[in-house]
Amino acid sequence: MKYLLKVFVLLLMIGVCSCAEDIEFPIDEDPLDKYVGTWGVSDNALKLNYEVSIVKSSSNSSAIILNNFAGSGDAAVGLVAGKSVVISYQEVGQSWHVNGAGTYISSSQIFFNYTLDIGGSQEDRNAVFIK
Repeated sequence: MKYLLKVFVLLLMIGVCSCAEDIEFPIDEDPLDKYVGTWGVSDNALKLNYEVSIVKSSSNSSAIILNNFAGSGDAAVGLVAGKSVVISYQEVGQSWHVNGAGTYISSSQIFFNYTLDIGGSQEDRNAVFIK
């Protein structure tokens, strides 16, 4: 009888242990993936609407390339840190210079504050990127 009790307790313990919940480990996601794609832009300075295509930089794992940034027809490089994109002062076209920052709001919206300098004429802009 003691033998049967020991076998029963052993089987019960194995059964309880096998019912433990599986632990799922998070998959490493590239934080740049959420920025990649084509975005419609509403730029409030002159109520401009244009598209920006964002791709990952091939030379910097923390950077994105914003093609047609500010409607310039040229690309700007942005450094991503979490939900922020920093665009340091750079040339994005012939005599066009930009600098500023963006904030990732959601999978369908990024908000940018930046300064555009065209041939010495400077203006502050706010742009909403919509996907």
